[in-house]
Amino acid sequence: MKRIIIGLMASLGLVASISSCKGYFDTEPSNSVGTEKALKEASLLQPSLRGLYDGLQGGNSATSYYARTFTIMGDVRGDDMQCPTVGSRGNNYYKMDYTRSNITGPWFTIYNVIRRANRLLQMCEKLSQGASASLQKEIANAKAQAQAVRALCYFDLCRVYATPYPYSNDGAALGVPLIEGIPDNAATPGRKTLKECYDFIIKDLTEAISSNALEDTSYGYISKSAAKALLARVYLYKGDTEGNTKALSLSKEVIDSHLYELATDVTTYKQVWSEASSKEMIFSIVNFDSKDWADREGLAYVLSVNGYYNAFITKKFYEEMKEDDNDIRWNVLWASTGTKAEGVVKNLPDATPDMKMFIGKYPGKAALKDMRTNDIPVIRLAEVYLNAAEAAFKLGDTSTALNYLNVIVKRANPAKSVAAGDLTLARILKERSKELVGEGHRFYDLMRNGQTCERFYKGLVGWHGALINEARSFDHTYFRTILPIPESEIDANATLGKQQNPGY
Repeated sequence: MKRIIIGLMASLGLVASISSCKGYFDTEPSNSVGTEKALKEASLLQPSLRGLYDGLQGGNSATSYYARTFTIMGDVRGDDMQCPTVGSRGNNYYKMDYTRSNITGPWFTIYNVIRRANRLLQMCEKLSQGASASLQKEIANAKAQAQAVRALCYFDLCRVYATPYPYSNDGAALGVPLIEGIPDNAATPGRKTLKECYDFIIKDLTEAISSNALEDTSYGYISKSAAKALLARVYLYKGDTEGNTKALSLSKEVIDSHLYELATDVTTYKQVWSEASSKEMIFSIVNFDSKDWADREGLAYVLSVNGYYNAFITKKFYEEMKEDDNDIRWNVLWASTGTKAEGVVKNLPDATPDMKMFIGKYPGKAALKDMRTNDIPVIRLAEVYLNAAEAAFKLGDTSTALNYLNVIVKRANPAKSVAAGDLTLARILKERSKELVGEGHRFYDLMRNGQTCERFYKGLVGWHGALINEARSFDHTYFRTILPIPESEIDANATLGKQQNPGY
């Protein structure tokens, strides 16, 4: 059986090895449900939906999605976070010394979630035949969520394995294989163009939104607001005039709905990432109890000074934060002094152990007293404001851009604001860096905007460990900014064998 089929069809039951999202439903799913049975039984609809969201988290260090690998690789390949030189769970991504054979990235994990989404959509289609009105409503909601999750997955795959859209020759560059149903074992799907992929992503999200089957807000599920915010992000990444126009419009809809609000004080700001009561979090992957984390190598533990301390801020980021000692965001950075990570800090060039070095956005729910119980943020209102600011700026609407940007700047410190004469794309991206650090955005923000990533700060090492020359300063033209399709996938699929990313 070909590896891509393994990646897309493994565990044919809709519910497999489910550990996260406990508490979503009163019923406990089995570890595995036969395909034909699942397709016909309405009682398995909700457990199957639960399994879909479980996939977004990932089960352990080897199969992690948002629970570790995907989030970290969006940070440590940028210029505001780094890894120790040895022993780090993100070290291969940080060093950017990977080849087609020594790294797979999140390829198989993400396609496994897509397989679950496709199975759920197939199930919805079969169950809708002759279903009662109440069941039809439940089916419509499950279908919309499956489409939204599938869109998120394909978008993530394109971010990792394809050229940024603004540099793709209007989408003519290769994207990723698009799998709508369940392929047979003999299938050898090839890569679609990036335009075809984005069209598919936009279609899925648009249909999910227009179905009116999603809740306006929802803890742990993709709501209508979350789908709009995600679609705005997709359009922002697309980057053309149409994309920026729609990104601004959709972001404005989410903001003007007043269904969410920014945290405005230290206490509520620190709770944004850990408490279900936060009104700023639009969509997060939920952990419900002390047994409900991906594993001890999950995101919070890897980043924490009390865990593996495998990723921390750079000197560049530290000095940018030092521009304002009263910035509220200092309260989600942890000092290294008095922790077991102190020794690591002492070995950094020009660093002192009292510096606030580590991301503290994942402290865990207060009631559960374990960092690994932390919900995993996917999109929150602050990003929506920043997306709107960037889109408006690129459209030449500087007054709107300034207004949205200053909402975030003033939230960080009410005494601060950006003057009209200081408004630039670089200033917007700098604010995105400060606000979204540790949430997996910085690398993609730089690449999609054609910016140079300077990882040796001001030409000097700047706390960084050993890096190959090409990984010290680069832009989107550096071939390793795009991951290779895994060697095992290439070997198994003759079509993909002819479509490997350049340089590998």
